Amino acid sequence: MEDQRSMQGQGRKDDSETDRTMTVAEVSAYLSLSASSVYRLANELRALRVRGRWAFRAIDIEQWLLKRRTGDERQLEPVEELGSQVRLSSHIAEKNIFLDVPDSEAGMLIRNAIQRAVLSLPEGPEEAAKQRIYASIMEREHLCSTALHPEVAFPHPREPEKCPLGRDHIVIVRAVRPVEFSETHGYRPRIVFLLLARTVSLQLIWEARLSHLLHREGFVQRILSVKSPRDLYELFAPSNQRPPHLSP
Repeated sequence: MEDQRSMQGQGRKDDSETDRTMTVAEVSAYLSLSASSVYRLANELRALRVRGRWAFRAIDIEQWLLKRRTGDERQLEPVEELGSQVRLSSHIAEKNIFLDVPDSEAGMLIRNAIQRAVLSLPEGPEEAAKQRIYASIMEREHLCSTALHPEVAFPHPREPEKCPLGRDHIVIVRAVRPVEFSETHGYRPRIVFLLLARTVSLQLIWEARLSHLLHREGFVQRILSVKSPRDLYELFAPSNQRPPHLSP
């Protein structure tokens, strides 16, 4: 069984990478979930007890994520280049990218971004629907901060299925200065991805793919340095649609 899994992992990562173990904290950061959520998923993630602590194999985490893809998606991991392999662009609209906003507190930034965003809302009135989305996001933030990277946060509704959304959206905000998220490690990110998915499974896919991108050299710096919403959108566009100056 171990040999079979190693063979399946060839072409993506070497054996030492796929066989490595991860701590609860590492899995929490990788999946953008709270530690308590990771503990609840321990059996599903095939966790092991090693010297009294939970340990997770990286390959098991990857397989868990792959099983949660929607049926019409092709296998896309590992991420080979910015955006084009992860297909985030179909959920991102240039009109929902807001650069250099002045807000420096998470709640205010999130509220203003939702108010400005053009969203598909099957329920009205618009203001009330957006308030419900905002309240769910802040309820999730109060449980555990989604600022899981020094420069990036992934706010999302606590219960996506209950939010009045007619389609899935990713809203991107870049702040002028660090934003206070009351994160325990002191992270104050400037880049915020509002993940407005209608299902938890899609939300987890987005989080995992964005987490992959955060570890690619230059990804964060590109977002911080782009000059326009169009330039930022094109970071996620397929390679054949990206102008030369934005190609990886």
